[in-house]
Amino acid sequence: MRVTFGTKYNQMDYYQNTLQNKLNEANTKIASGLKIKYGYEDSSIFNQNLKMEYDIHSLNQSIDIANDANTHTLNTDKSLSEISKALDDFKTKLIHAGNDIHSPTSREAIANDMKGIRDHILSIANTSIGGEYIFAGSRIKVKPFNDDGSYNGNNEKLEALIAPDIKSAYNINGKELFFSRDLDKFKTITSNIQKLNQSKLHPDIMDKMNKTNVPSEVFITSEDTLRDLIGDNDNDTSNDEVAYFYLRGKRPDGTSFKTKFALDVAYDNPQNATRVSDLLRKIGEAYGNTSQNQVVDVKLNNWGQIEITEVKPGGSNIDFHLISSNKDVEDINSLHQIGARVTSFQKSPFLSDFSLSKVVGIKNNYDARYTTLGVEFITNDNEYASKNTKLSDIFGLEATKLEISGKSPNNKTGNIEDSVIKPFEIDIQNNTIDDLLKSIQNHFGGNISVEISNGKINIIDHNVISLENDKKDPPFNGPSGFEIELKTIDDNGDERNAIRNSFQTTYDKSAFLNKGSSLLSNVSQINALSGEYATDSTKLSEVANKDLNGEKYILKLKDHNGIDVEASIELNEDGTYLLLPNNNSGDGNYRIPLYNPHDRPPAISISSANDVTYRQILDSISIALNYSNQDVQNFLNAQGNNIDGVSEIGKKNYEKLVNMANGNVNVMLNDEGQVEIQDKIRSKTKMSFMMYSNSSDDFSLKGLDSGAPSITLNANNALEVDKPHISFFKQLDSMIDAVRKGIYRPDALGDNYNQDLRNIGIQNSIALFDHINDHIEKNIALNGSYGRVFENSIKRNEVLKVQVESIKSDTIGTDLAETYNKFSQLTNNYNAVLASTSKINQMSLVDFL
Repeated sequence: MRVTFGTKYNQMDYYQNTLQNKLNEANTKIASGLKIKYGYEDSSIFNQNLKMEYDIHSLNQSIDIANDANTHTLNTDKSLSEISKALDDFKTKLIHAGNDIHSPTSREAIANDMKGIRDHILSIANTSIGGEYIFAGSRIKVKPFNDDGSYNGNNEKLEALIAPDIKSAYNINGKELFFSRDLDKFKTITSNIQKLNQSKLHPDIMDKMNKTNVPSEVFITSEDTLRDLIGDNDNDTSNDEVAYFYLRGKRPDGTSFKTKFALDVAYDNPQNATRVSDLLRKIGEAYGNTSQNQVVDVKLNNWGQIEITEVKPGGSNIDFHLISSNKDVEDINSLHQIGARVTSFQKSPFLSDFSLSKVVGIKNNYDARYTTLGVEFITNDNEYASKNTKLSDIFGLEATKLEISGKSPNNKTGNIEDSVIKPFEIDIQNNTIDDLLKSIQNHFGGNISVEISNGKINIIDHNVISLENDKKDPPFNGPSGFEIELKTIDDNGDERNAIRNSFQTTYDKSAFLNKGSSLLSNVSQINALSGEYATDSTKLSEVANKDLNGEKYILKLKDHNGIDVEASIELNEDGTYLLLPNNNSGDGNYRIPLYNPHDRPPAISISSANDVTYRQILDSISIALNYSNQDVQNFLNAQGNNIDGVSEIGKKNYEKLVNMANGNVNVMLNDEGQVEIQDKIRSKTKMSFMMYSNSSDDFSLKGLDSGAPSITLNANNALEVDKPHISFFKQLDSMIDAVRKGIYRPDALGDNYNQDLRNIGIQNSIALFDHINDHIEKNIALNGSYGRVFENSIKRNEVLKVQVESIKSDTIGTDLAETYNKFSQLTNNYNAVLASTSKINQMSLVDFL
């Protein structure tokens, strides 16, 4: 009886515990809504649940990141919208300033307003949110823009991980916003000397049929004759000399060229006259235009200036320099030395080289009283010479005297004397321009006066008469026998090149612009194929887009201590060398190899012509500029000690020269690919620098075959009206400057000589502004596309999150109705077990009797 009772008890206890556990389990499922609570309960469900939770966490993280990034794009959009609005105000004022009705006071007021808008845009560009600058690239803790508009940030993109292995950019950096390149834009360049129709300006001299017409300033057009462009000293259209045009520049493919061509000026029948359009066509052909293919568009703008535009968008290579003359020469420098008439089409405020030993007086076509020496006299401080200017501040150091010769002016009756004036000399060191003018006037005699105006010396013979009236009124077109020639000579009487060429005639023989402690070139170095600005690692051959073997470049400079130095760089297949003067020996020049910077001992080599990089050229320039600070032995050691000049010791000493030079000067390429030289010691540098090809001015058949200089650092070239690259704040500053000074178009200020010569003017600025504004709008659209990516990402991830949560619910979530039903059944069973157990527990032995 006891055994039977014990077994029954254990059985009921087991059922009770089992049902209790199942009830607890069902109750837990009902309370938590989950099928399992621990992994051991069902590993399959647990693993699937982990995967779902990971996906949900990842989606939540992506949503959070996308929200943060989208907030950044919204902040950026707000800033860009403010910039766009400010630019609209800027353009309104620029157009208003373009109306030639303003007084200096009103222009100043408009310029100040524009400056305020410019500063406001700069402030927006420095927007910081949460301590992070939104336009600084990845340098979010660094203020991106200085007051002058220079950029301290980088061009890095900030990216947000919006999905596994999927990143999306969410920032607009300052580089792409204010300094990038638009591949859908065209480069346009223009000459900056406005050309007037000479027949309408001087009808009394040039127009036989309309000689009594009132002179009028009318800009030349493409349908005018070449004679209208160049001018004439009489009204006979059939006796004009042939015009020779000397053209240099760069084609759209980046290759340099120079060419010479002749056009007839004279004509008998106006229908058969050579037109300005013929000149424009010849220029286009020089750039590569054919009857079947056009690479550039050449035209005259509304101010009689030649304008050239690349046909292919995105290109930035074309360059242009043109002069014409009535003489056919092989060396451009000889034009002013033989008294040729020269017509220039561009001018720049750059000191030119001392490339002339003499200049000859040229008679004015329209007033025969005037004879003008053919070049402008510019001081070493790059200003027009005046009466008080010392002659030593104008002429080169190689000359000590001026020799003046010529023929007598007319006699009192207006007739030619035709007598040669005995040459006389004047000392350069101890005299001024005024002394020179007085000497000319006293020595030549007659009824002449001598003046200097806008840097040019004019001699006026008041005995020249008019053939048209009573001899006292213009036109003064009578005969003139006066002639003058000025030479620069040394103490031995030998001619020396001590006269600067005209700043309008010269091309690449021009000095870098002095900006206080630095020197700056004006020609951007651009990779011919990629169209991007050159960097230190760019090869010269990549910019030239041609073989550089055999080319030689002259470096004319004042070094860090103001010492005159003439060096050169020779580019050859077997190596490139820097040649510096050896003043301590009769052995010629120091010949320093440009060692390959990537070579490591013992494999030392010299870079060949087509492998030389800009960094190597810049290092060579820095060595030359530090010339007088170096010991002779350092130059000797850098040449190397082997027969071929290549050695590890030589390279180490070359690097030593570079390091020593870098302590005094910094030679670099700036953000626009221009060479910039900084004096690290002086706030006002003593340095000057120019670099040009030794064959630059050679227009002989051999010189034309060899082509133009492949590399040009600084040049009196055409102005850039527009190009694919933008430099936002620099261009805005130029526009403001044009408004402040009243520069409505290039050459608007006439014969002034200053940096304003290269300002494109208000009218061109309006066209340029449209490009800048379009660029900003593109970035607004780009930022908007970033925002839409994140908005779509957020929506997509929200949907995915709902789907994953639904699948997760199906996987681990319990069916509450089913579980509750089961719970009810278990409760009934459990109650039954409890009831049975209770009855058994209540039974005693009596119940079994």
